[in-house]
Amino acid sequence: MKIKGFMQKETKTLSRKGKDALSRCRFSKKGAAFLFGLSALCLSAVPAFAEVSASDGEWVQQGESWYFMLGPNTPLENEWINYNGQSYHIGSGGLMTTGKYVDPEDKTEYFFDQDGRLLEEEFSKDGKTYIGKEGKELVNFNKYRQMLREELEKDKTKDFGKKRAVDVADPESSEKTLTGEEVFPKSFALIDMDQDGYKDLVLYKEAVEEGKEEPKSVLSVILYQEKLPEQKGSSVAQNKERSLAALLEEEANGAYQVELRKNNLTGEPVVYRHNGNSDSIFRVTKNAGLEQIFSLSTGANAYGDPEYRSFSDSISQSLYQRELLTLKNQYGESYPGKRFNLDEAGITEGLKNFTKEELSFYSSQEGA
Repeated sequence: MKIKGFMQKETKTLSRKGKDALSRCRFSKKGAAFLFGLSALCLSAVPAFAEVSASDGEWVQQGESWYFMLGPNTPLENEWINYNGQSYHIGSGGLMTTGKYVDPEDKTEYFFDQDGRLLEEEFSKDGKTYIGKEGKELVNFNKYRQMLREELEKDKTKDFGKKRAVDVADPESSEKTLTGEEVFPKSFALIDMDQDGYKDLVLYKEAVEEGKEEPKSVLSVILYQEKLPEQKGSSVAQNKERSLAALLEEEANGAYQVELRKNNLTGEPVVYRHNGNSDSIFRVTKNAGLEQIFSLSTGANAYGDPEYRSFSDSISQSLYQRELLTLKNQYGESYPGKRFNLDEAGITEGLKNFTKEELSFYSSQEGA
């Protein structure tokens, strides 16, 4: 990686004796342990720093801050340095930069962790910010993740329990009130339901329990969408419009069981809704939303005879059985999306669950 102004001179690094002393002391670069000579955990390194000449640099701690000094009362200022393969920025008075830094010349933003290390292609410690190449934030990606976080925080308290209307206690009143079990989602997954590259939200009834695989009852599928606003005749760059749309909201104790299944021919996720008498498959498309591609049901006609249907068409029993077998073979597997509990720890971890390929896609969308 090349960053403007990187210091490669020996006058900005430890002498070989200083490095050897640190090696003998077996410092680990974690928190204050990576810093030079002042750590109480390794006092044997202090004499070695006395041998470091004024032409070498060293770290000095004052309170919670660290400074890079070239010599007594001589700080390195407003420069980049490379130490142990990591990049650091030293500001005014020799102060090590942490958090966000804006280059005064080109206004480029860089992000550093609390140890001063330049973040690259990784999440911040709180998990809320993703930093791309050369310490630059993926702004659009983080806005997308923040929108998902806000939706999940809201969904934690959304009741999916089936309700029924009953009379109020007052016999003289004709008003009704709703009663029924309260059911809140316990877990979620990020899954690209419409194959547009952006992961969508799937809410589940059951919590994630280690060593226990429970039926994963889908309560809701919430599609993430973004587009550029239509503005004819304008050459000015427009910010993307972002939205979330609930394509499916199922009562937790309603008439149907809803699951996420895998299309074994294409690998895409589909929604499987069923009960004892009907089986339906829905796929999610970017433009059409929830599209039903299978609908099989059984029942009885007006004379009490068995009746078989595909969508609204009456079919023979043999055709019904063949269609049902096709459905079971093609959509028989659960979709393998990783679930996370719908609490603070789970939300933070889930919103970091992206592969390198997915992160590469989001990076490519920053200027789109």
